[in-house]
Amino acid sequence: MENSNKQKTGLAAIFLGVGFAAAAMVGIYQYQNAQEAEKSLAASEEKALDLSSQKTELEDEVATLSAELEAKIKESEEAAAALKEMEEKRVANNKAYSFRAKQAREKLEAEQLQRQMEIDSLNAQLTELTAIKDQMAEDLKVVPILEAENSDLKAEVQAWEMKYAKLEADFNDLSDRYQKLIYDAPADNFKIEVTDRRDKLTSKAKRAKKVTVSFLMPEFLMKEMKGKETLYLSLFNEKIEPLPGYINEVSINRSNGTIPVAVHATETYDPKNGPEIVSFEVELSEDLEEGFYKGKVYSANNYYGTIDFRLR
Repeated sequence: MENSNKQKTGLAAIFLGVGFAAAAMVGIYQYQNAQEAEKSLAASEEKALDLSSQKTELEDEVATLSAELEAKIKESEEAAAALKEMEEKRVANNKAYSFRAKQAREKLEAEQLQRQMEIDSLNAQLTELTAIKDQMAEDLKVVPILEAENSDLKAEVQAWEMKYAKLEADFNDLSDRYQKLIYDAPADNFKIEVTDRRDKLTSKAKRAKKVTVSFLMPEFLMKEMKGKETLYLSLFNEKIEPLPGYINEVSINRSNGTIPVAVHATETYDPKNGPEIVSFEVELSEDLEEGFYKGKVYSANNYYGTIDFRLR
């Protein structure tokens, strides 16, 4: 039994020794671990400081980059706005340019059309002028013939001039004979009186206010009348111009046609009354000029005579 206790005590001592040894080993291990932990903690703290410093640097860098990014974003937004404005201006300019270009194109097309029309007109004129030139070239071929015909015409003109000279001489002769016939007219005893405003005779042109022409109707003329006839008095100056104030104009029948006569006064004559004085009175509407005047008496189919008078 004592041996049993001794064995137990020995085992306990062994176990204690082992325990102490183990505890010592654990203490050594823990100490080493503590040392390493301290080193690791120091390293971690140092690393933490480095990381904190790096974090600060990174934060500063991030802040800088953020500011730069915001600036870039703002620049980008401004650039986008400017680009949009430029695009809007470009679109507006394109529209305006397109409108102006359309107007310019239409103007150019109109000008081109006008030029083409002018060219066509000039071509037509050129064609016409060419035809005229060709015709003139053909006409020039007949110039010698025309010159010969011109010579013949000159000869004919000379012949006609000779005939005209003869006709003029014959006309002058007939005129002289006609003037003689005027004074050999069938009516007799023509008489004229020119009076002023007080019915006194005057030979002054400025004072003349009334002209009275009278003549005796011959018996042989009355026998030729078939009934009543209207007689016309016509007054005119030395230029064969009717005096102002004539009442109408009639056509007198002649052997070669009719002649117009300005009438200043009329009288109706009845051949049944026998030979009698026919008298005309004319109130002058204007003052007369100095010179020679004539009064002529007609019926529709006869000429009765002329009387001349002069006013000073």
